[in-house]
Amino acid sequence: METQTQYRDLKTAPATVFQRTSSPGQAIFRKEGEFWTIGYARKSFRLKDTKGLGYLAHLLRHPTAEFHVLDLANGTAGQREDDEINQSVRGLPAANDDLDKAGIHVAGLGDAGEMLDDQAKVAYRHRLSELREELEEAKEVGNVERAEQAEQEIDALTREISRAVGLGGRDRRAASAAERARQSIAKTIKSVVERIAQSDPALGDLMSRSIKTGYFCSYQPDPALPLAWEFDATTIEPTERRTSSSEPPPAPIHQPQTSPALLEVSPFSLEGRTAFVGRESERSTIRAAIDRALAGHGSVVMLAGGPGVGKTRLAMEMAEYASRVGFRYLVGHCYEREERYPFLPFAEIIESNLAEAESLDDFRRRMGANAAELAQIAPSLRRVFPDIPQPLELPPAQMRRHLFQSISDAVGRAALTRSQVYVVEDLHWADESTLALLIHLASRIAQLPVVIIGTYRDGYTESNPALVRTLEELIRMGVRPLKMGGLSEDAVAQMLHGLSSREAPEALVRLIFEESQGYPFFVEEVYQHLVEERKVFDEAGQFRTDIKIAETEVPESVRLIIGRRLERLDENEKQALTAAAVIGRSFDFKLLAAISRINVDELFTIIEKAQRMGIIVANSQQPETPFCFAHELVRQTLLAGISAPRKQHLHAEVANAIEGLYGADVNERAGEIAQHLLKAESFVDGRRRVSYQKAIPTGWPHLTFKAGAKEQQWSQ
Repeated sequence: METQTQYRDLKTAPATVFQRTSSPGQAIFRKEGEFWTIGYARKSFRLKDTKGLGYLAHLLRHPTAEFHVLDLANGTAGQREDDEINQSVRGLPAANDDLDKAGIHVAGLGDAGEMLDDQAKVAYRHRLSELREELEEAKEVGNVERAEQAEQEIDALTREISRAVGLGGRDRRAASAAERARQSIAKTIKSVVERIAQSDPALGDLMSRSIKTGYFCSYQPDPALPLAWEFDATTIEPTERRTSSSEPPPAPIHQPQTSPALLEVSPFSLEGRTAFVGRESERSTIRAAIDRALAGHGSVVMLAGGPGVGKTRLAMEMAEYASRVGFRYLVGHCYEREERYPFLPFAEIIESNLAEAESLDDFRRRMGANAAELAQIAPSLRRVFPDIPQPLELPPAQMRRHLFQSISDAVGRAALTRSQVYVVEDLHWADESTLALLIHLASRIAQLPVVIIGTYRDGYTESNPALVRTLEELIRMGVRPLKMGGLSEDAVAQMLHGLSSREAPEALVRLIFEESQGYPFFVEEVYQHLVEERKVFDEAGQFRTDIKIAETEVPESVRLIIGRRLERLDENEKQALTAAAVIGRSFDFKLLAAISRINVDELFTIIEKAQRMGIIVANSQQPETPFCFAHELVRQTLLAGISAPRKQHLHAEVANAIEGLYGADVNERAGEIAQHLLKAESFVDGRRRVSYQKAIPTGWPHLTFKAGAKEQQWSQ
């Protein structure tokens, strides 16, 4: 089975504790509510529960055992395992009703004949011919809805015919129940292995080699890398078993507890890291804060910026600088969840602290009288230290104050032995309790060798009022966020030099800089996308001189990030911004109002919201088009979200609106109109485009019209 990693998020989920064994290696595959905790090689992460994870857990529990796909699809009926084992496969479909829901219909042995008979294929092809004619007619009369509908139906019929007829023209036959189960389960398992590879490529590669699919599925452990999988809460399944269940357990022997083998939460992976460039001003500010903390004057640093701007990378670099000058650094993350987990980043920091402790006895001693409160933040401590007492019973207000004071006492005690840097990531997803604890610590570390570095995405504050209040309180305390923007063009050139191991031509640097606006993540993803599409290097391995990026050519990883940001817009807001994207990178309000047909007051509100989110910015360079997309990739993502006929229709609408709004100066905008007419394709009359050719100003690309029997083609 092959896996392909499309996007890897370096931020991991909370660490999980398990006891050290000498051999084999340790790994975790444990279900916790609606999520699975998966860990390997001192890394861990969490995935939302799916059917595929249930299949995978069942195979991992029974190494080398082969299971028929129908048994897996049936929920391994007939096996009588304890409740603990059954829990891991609870999500598997059981019985025929569940098989039907999974798309596997058991109707008997053998296949079900041809997928499409001759009569059906003739009908499909006849309908395709009709639909293509309807599509052309809809474009000619400007009926966008009908054009989209026809295009969707054409795609659906084409897929059906492709499924039914092989490459050599042979008819494919409908599969048996076992074959359908094989296809369904293989696809499901492959999908979940790919999800694992996105979070941990090494584990994903191991699973792709060890998990066998087909009519019989199995887990075949790699002899060179044996793993002991942990499925329950605290222990690895033992390699030696008692001969009888009636034998008493061995008597406990008092020994000093050694440090547990923990899955690391915070250390940043060095794998695949590109050269760190630019950020001289931000580095200088944070370095000064770290140096002051060495002298016992702690502080908080807040890094703000959009997704992909490099907040995490800057925090990582500065934490490593702090480590070189004697600090210890620990990292905690907030996560996007419908129900936010209280104190989650601080729980991760406590668990990481435990992971790096010299011994459990030493860590337990250092917790001292604050153990009960630390366990309130990180309940996993109670699994390791059952002797931790219950917290004091106090009224809620006093309880929180006592809890916060206990945490600040623990921070102060840790700082007595070694200076500390705490990185708290993605505070735009933090819950109110996490932010309240952050403010409490910020007011207590001024006389301690402690630096707290917080990161958050600007433009998200309206969805998290608690973050707004926190930022206001920090400003009153003298903490002003460091606003991060894109890198300079020179810094982008340095990045591309590191990525390509040679000096990139100015044309490529300029192209990627304009596409990414200097956001490091976007720079790297656009470059890698162009390399994969073979647009960067020629056959001789030299840089091409004719590199171009299509208007909707956005790397999938970038589209995922931008798409998540655009999800915060409602349909009306997306419609307005998509219309703006069709106009171009920059646009004026009057033209947008003309083509969007949205009430002016409502349109103002939409633009203001987009500005707060950082999607739209003021365009000071071109007063005639006062609004501009902050990133070309955002504009391209919006364009990629609509069908080709709708996009063509909108280009025709823009051309019409420009003519109507600027009739007296239409010749000055002839090139702009011609470009929109060109992109409108069959939604406008070709002769109309010809009329603008003579009026195109010097400097605009020359457009040539070619009339054919069935199409009108324009070249540039």
